[in-house]
Amino acid sequence: ADSSDGMALRLLLAAALAASAMASSPFDPPMPVLRSMSEARLGTPHLFPARSQSQASFDELLQLLDQKREEIILAQQAAVREATVAGKPLVAMFMHSLERNGANNFCLHLASKLLHTQPFAVVFAPKEGPMRADFEAIGLRVETLDPASPDFLEVLQRRLVEEKIGFVVANTIMRCDVVSLAHRMDLKTLWVIHEAWPQDQLDYYAKEVFMMKNLDSVQIKAAFAVCGCIVFPSDVQKSIYDGLYREDAAVTIYNGIPLQQLDVFRSSHDRTEVRKSLGYTDDDFVVLHLGTVCNRKGQIYTARSVSKLIKERGCSNVKCLMVGARYIRDHEMKYIEEIKQTVLANGLTYVRWEDTAEFDRGKARVTVMDIQSDVLRFYMAADVVVVPSLNEVLPLVICEAMAFERPVVCSRIDAIPEALDDGVEGFLVPPGEENALADAIEKLHADPTLGAQFGKQGRERVLKQFAYDVMISQYDRIIDNLVAGRKATDPSPERPPP
Repeated sequence: ADSSDGMALRLLLAAALAASAMASSPFDPPMPVLRSMSEARLGTPHLFPARSQSQASFDELLQLLDQKREEIILAQQAAVREATVAGKPLVAMFMHSLERNGANNFCLHLASKLLHTQPFAVVFAPKEGPMRADFEAIGLRVETLDPASPDFLEVLQRRLVEEKIGFVVANTIMRCDVVSLAHRMDLKTLWVIHEAWPQDQLDYYAKEVFMMKNLDSVQIKAAFAVCGCIVFPSDVQKSIYDGLYREDAAVTIYNGIPLQQLDVFRSSHDRTEVRKSLGYTDDDFVVLHLGTVCNRKGQIYTARSVSKLIKERGCSNVKCLMVGARYIRDHEMKYIEEIKQTVLANGLTYVRWEDTAEFDRGKARVTVMDIQSDVLRFYMAADVVVVPSLNEVLPLVICEAMAFERPVVCSRIDAIPEALDDGVEGFLVPPGEENALADAIEKLHADPTLGAQFGKQGRERVLKQFAYDVMISQYDRIIDNLVAGRKATDPSPERPPP
C-alpha cells in the first residue's frame, strides 16, 4: 500500500468519493471529502475488508467503491453532524398532517437542509400519511399521536421528556396545542404560521374548513400570546394576527424554493416530451391549476373561465389541468363534483386522470388529477399557471411557476402581491371573478411573447426575493438565537470555521 501504485489508487478512490459527494441530492447536508483510503479505513473500519489494498486490482477497488459508497457517505454525514450539533438541544418537529401539500413540503425541505447544523430527532404528526416515507428517507423518525385523544397532552409531554427534546418546531396554526404545552414545559419554540385566518373567523376555519373539532379560537390566541418566536411568510399575513403576539416574537421570512432541484429538472427534460407524457401536443394551450382542490383554492373559477374561453371567446386549443384532488373530506369531494358539473354543463369534456386510459389522456378539456408527490413536470408542461384563491398566504406554487419562467395569473389577496407585480411577472385579478381571470388568460393566449416576457421577469424576481439558501440561514440563525437566550431577530455570532 506504500508503493506509488497504491498511492495512486488511494488518490483515485478519494477523487471518486469527492465526485459522489458533489453528485448527491440538493437536499443532502454537506459532506466532507475523504482525503485518502487510509482515512476512510481509520474512520469507518467496518466498511472495508481487512486485506491489503496493495493486493487489490484497479477493478476490484472500483467495485468496492460502488458497493460501499452509500455507507461511506452516511457514516461521514453522521460523524460531521454529531460534531457540528454537539451540545445543542434535540429538536422535535410537529406537523399538522403527513399529507402532501405546500406547508408539509416546506418542513421536509427545512429539516433536510438543517440536519447538519441542528439535531432534529423526531417528527410528530396526528396520523399516518405518505410523507412519513419522505421524512424517514432523510433519516428522521416519525411518530403519530392523535390530538383528539383525551390523554394527548399527557402522552405528548411524556414522550418529549423521554426523547430529551429541548426545542420544538411547530408547523401551521393547527399545532397551537403543542406550542402551549412547550411553553408550560419551558421548551424553546419556533412556530411557523402558513395560514391567513381572520381573527374573527378562527373557529370557523379550525372547525369547519380544516375539520379540527378539538381546536378553537381560545387555544389559538393563548398560543400566540406565549410563543417565543412566530415566523410568518409575509408581512401582510403577519398583520392579520396583529395584537395576538408580542412584537419581539414575530418575524417575517419569505419561503424560499430549492432552485437547484428545479433547474436540474429543467435542464434534463424536454418540454415537448413532458407534455406528450401528459397527453398534450405542442398546439395545446395548457392552463395549470396546482393545489389542493377545495373551495379556498378557487378551482371552480378556473373551470368557469376556461369554459368561457373555449365556448365564447374562440380559444379552441385551451385545455386545463387541475392537480391536487383528494377524496378525504366531504366538502372537498362535493367541490370536485361541482367542478365536474360546471364543465359538463358547458358542453365540455371532463375526466379524472386516474380513471382515463393512457391513449385518452390529454384529450379532455378539463382533467383533474389526484395529489402528486412530484409536480415539476406540470410546471414544464404549462403555458400559464393560475392561482385564483379566495384565502391564501403566499403559495409556493407562484414562486415555483416563476422559477420555471411560466407566467402566472393570481388573485390580488393577502401576500400574493408581495410576490409579483401586475403586468410584470403576471396578472393580478380580483378574487372570485371568473371574467377577470378569463381576460388575463386570454391576453396570454393571444400573445406568447408577453408570456415569455413575464416568465423571464418572474425568474429574476425569484432569484432576488426567494433564494432558498437565504431562507435556510435565517431559520438556522433564529434557532441558534433562541437556544442561546437571544431574541429571534438578533444577529448570530459567526460560527468558527470547520
